[in-house]
Amino acid sequence: MILMYYPLCEKESEPILREAFDGWYEGDGIFNHLSQLTDLPWSENTNITDATLDLVYFGNHSGGKFCSPIVKHLLDDDESLSSSARDALAHILIAKYLINWQRLYATMLAEYNPIHNYDMVETKETETTEDKSMSANGSSTQGGSITDAYGETQTTAHGRGERDTTYRYGMNNTTPLDKASDDVVMQENGTTTITHGGQDTHTRQLTDSLSGTVTEDNSGTENYELRRSGNIGVTTSQQMLQSERELWTWNYFDQIFKDLDNELGLMYQDPCRV
Repeated sequence: MILMYYPLCEKESEPILREAFDGWYEGDGIFNHLSQLTDLPWSENTNITDATLDLVYFGNHSGGKFCSPIVKHLLDDDESLSSSARDALAHILIAKYLINWQRLYATMLAEYNPIHNYDMVETKETETTEDKSMSANGSSTQGGSITDAYGETQTTAHGRGERDTTYRYGMNNTTPLDKASDDVVMQENGTTTITHGGQDTHTRQLTDSLSGTVTEDNSGTENYELRRSGNIGVTTSQQMLQSERELWTWNYFDQIFKDLDNELGLMYQDPCRV
């Protein structure tokens, strides 16, 4: 058993945090100065306000603790801290603890399955660059000739006949004798053939030409992801659930208050002004 000895309350006593941060219940506590200097991890949570945290810290958790040496050194004559002194203390807290507060707060937002103790993700990204260019050149020729033959033949048959007849007349008689004395016949005949002929030749030649280039771009990115998760059997699901319960009995802002106590207050409180 530990026996605590509290001295009798004296009229003159050491300053406590609640007195040093006068106005803490009106929005002028340490959390108000912290949020003015930097973005705190919980700034986006509208359920957590500076006034609420100052109310809990000074009103219930540590307001009755004696001031630390650095706080006592910064006190004005009326044993309260000026706005600049409170900013100076806030800068000290930010320099020493902000990263810790950020990392701890991130663990509260992590998503996980409380009964899984194995979670492996394998990712692979492959980039391919492939350009293809194909050129085509060619020609085709089509041609031919057409010959038109023509001709004409004209045949003319002709003939001529001449007959010379000699008549005999008596003296002083104009009437020929009944029968000619001589009958000479001349006759000509034959055929004349005229032939006209020839041919016309028409020659035609057509040429088709093809020329061009086809380009293909097959560049891209291929993503591959393989995920394995579950319970590998080292720890039972019941044990993991128990660990989950113990985890959430820990309070984030209790840890923040302890960090503030390290810089602002001493370990013990004034029993007369708790």
